Amino acid sequence: MQDIPVVAMIARSGWVARSILILLAIESIIVWAVIIDRLVQLGRGARLNRLFRGSFSKVSSLTELEKLDKKFENSSIGKLGRAGALEYRRILADAKSHSGVKDWSFFLQNQFAMAGERLETAVSEIGASLHRGNFLLALVGSSAPFLGLLGTVWGIMDSFFEIGQQGSASLPVVAPGIAEALITTIVGLVVAIPASFFYNYIVHRANRLEDEMDEFKEVLTSRVRREVLSLLFGERSERPKQA
Repeated sequence: MQDIPVVAMIARSGWVARSILILLAIESIIVWAVIIDRLVQLGRGARLNRLFRGSFSKVSSLTELEKLDKKFENSSIGKLGRAGALEYRRILADAKSHSGVKDWSFFLQNQFAMAGERLETAVSEIGASLHRGNFLLALVGSSAPFLGLLGTVWGIMDSFFEIGQQGSASLPVVAPGIAEALITTIVGLVVAIPASFFYNYIVHRANRLEDEMDEFKEVLTSRVRREVLSLLFGERSERPKQA
């Protein structure tokens, strides 16, 4: 094992460099755990969004969204669709409890405005969940190079200290310090590069899902409005015929 260059450099490193390497190793484990989790979740979310859109186009009423497969609970627009179904039920319940309303235009305008605000809140909350873990990637991507730089500076200082102590600048004297400087720099970059790359990639994927939610929110809001008006005023228009 000592013949492997990286292992040899770690073996020559002092306790400061080894402590930095342990921190970087922990950060690397966290980074890859977050990366794998987010890629799996976002990929599944994008696939379920496509399936949900197909199901949404087939339902005859928004109330049917509450009966769809539970797998859509992992779909961002599926969650938004359920929120829209709840708002649809709420508006109808409020309309029935206020049967003496004289100005239905004003009443429904307020109801639709409230529904729009609640759906917008749902979009924000679901969007925040899509970006879960991105803070850790950004933190590691920015801190890992500085940890590596700290090890580099310490290794250089250690080399100068040994030169002063032994009065020689021969390779055996400066080798441990150089090893500390090199290995911490390399490991710092190895940890930081994937963290930074996947941070940007995952943010891009999450933003695309947020754009899908914004588009679907407009479709959903329009459908809530259309079904409420159709149900309320459709029923009212039929009453004279039944009489």
